Amino acid sequence: MPDSDIAKFVEAIGASEPLANDESYMTFRRLFKRHNYFALEGRFLIVKISRSARPFWGVGKPFIDFLNSLNNYYLVLLVSAREGWVFSKPDVDANIRSQRWRLREEDGNYKINLPLPDQNMFAGAKSFRQKVGINEDDTQCRVG
Repeated sequence: MPDSDIAKFVEAIGASEPLANDESYMTFRRLFKRHNYFALEGRFLIVKISRSARPFWGVGKPFIDFLNSLNNYYLVLLVSAREGWVFSKPDVDANIRSQRWRLREEDGNYKINLPLPDQNMFAGAKSFRQKVGINEDDTQCRVG
C-alpha cells in the first residue's frame, strides 16, 4: 500500500501500480520494498515523498541502475500530494554526471537536495501530465 499522499498523487494523474500478473511485477517487488513504482500511459514512474521541513530525497544506486535499463522512466519527487519535481531519465543521468546528486558511499544512495530546477517543478495533476508530455486534450485527469 503506497503512502497516502503518493496514493492521492497517483490517482490524480491516472497512474497505476503494475499488475500482479505482469512479468515485471516480481522484479519491481524484489527491488522496491515500498509501493512507489507506477505505470502511466507507457511511462514508468518511481515516486518518492519528503516529509522533512527542508525537503530532501535519497534514491539508491541499484534503483537508478535498474531504471537506466528501462527505455522511458521518470523520477517524481513530491513535497505533497500535489506538488513536486519530475525528472526524465536524461535529467537523472545529467544530475548524477554533474554530481549535483552525489552518491553517498556509506549507504549507496544518491542524495537529492533543494534547490531543484524550476523547469522540473509541477503543481497539480495537469501540470505534471504536461511535464511528461501527456496531452490533456486526448485524456482527462481523474482529479484536479
